[in-house]
Amino acid sequence: MGGMPIYVLTPPQVVLTLKRSALSEVLVRKFFTAVLIAALTVLLIQAPALASPGSSPSVPLGVVVSAENSNYGAAVTTSGSTVYDGDRLKTLPNATLRVRLGSGQLVLRQGTMADVHAFPNGFSANLGEGTVVASSPQGQTFQLIADGATVRPANTQATSGQISMISPNELILTGIRGTLEVSMGDEVKTVEAGSSYRLEVEPDEAEPGPQGAPRPTGRNRFLFILIPAIAAVAGIIIWRALESPTAPGN
Repeated sequence: MGGMPIYVLTPPQVVLTLKRSALSEVLVRKFFTAVLIAALTVLLIQAPALASPGSSPSVPLGVVVSAENSNYGAAVTTSGSTVYDGDRLKTLPNATLRVRLGSGQLVLRQGTMADVHAFPNGFSANLGEGTVVASSPQGQTFQLIADGATVRPANTQATSGQISMISPNELILTGIRGTLEVSMGDEVKTVEAGSSYRLEVEPDEAEPGPQGAPRPTGRNRFLFILIPAIAAVAGIIIWRALESPTAPGN
């Protein structure tokens, strides 16, 4: 046994090699995969911000306090319904609607239509037809837009007012509490509590154009006409009824 040779079997070495073209293809695939993952990550992060801006309809604007035969959008409005930015509120000839918008309130009387929107420290409403009563507590505000005129509190005091659209060129404004500011273009007027005015919108006189032909200015102005106190008294009675502890929602 001592003189016999010993043989050891070893496995053959296997060497894997990649050609340069194959290696480049692998690197390119990994690079594009990383870029795609990064792009999808950015889109997923940005999507919520793009889908939910500050005035997004998904953000509640207020709640219905009391409703009778009224609706917003295509839905029938009931007490407790949520109101969103951009909603159209509407009442039938025999209906009323009271909405709490933040700390302010908006009341739609019979046969009224208005679009409501978010507004800094309050709410805004575009009156399409009918009559609304708007109120805001101290430090808050509201904005009513009708016939090209803008109505808002004149200061930061608690303010309430009623605005009625008689026609596309005529409004009736009643100060209920505080002071209202009415503006159209460069013209600004105020309505004190207990007073009522008829506002008539009139186009500005045409300016002379070429060869003396009249040329429309595209501007409007309004006439402020004081009307009997009975309208103001009626508005105050309505407001007191709505603010009464026995009123629905109080």
